[in-house]
Amino acid sequence: MDNIVEVLTLLRRQSELELQILNGRRIPIHAECELELICRQLTIRPQALSAILQSASALRRRPDTVSLRDVADWDTPH
Repeated sequence: MDNIVEVLTLLRRQSELELQILNGRRIPIHAECELELICRQLTIRPQALSAILQSASALRRRPDTVSLRDVADWDTPH
């Protein structure tokens, strides 16, 4: 579950950075560097990222809006 928490945190930060860039509140080059780092960190946690993306898709929500509980509930057989 630690990886899922880390990936959720990264996805939320990614969303924040993208919004800051779109609203002109962040220097694009600094944000792009941080976004690149986030992407690299996400690629080393493919199983956690996949679980989050599947949960978000099933719930019809953006990945940065799901919670650890959402992922755990979706991953648990009913």
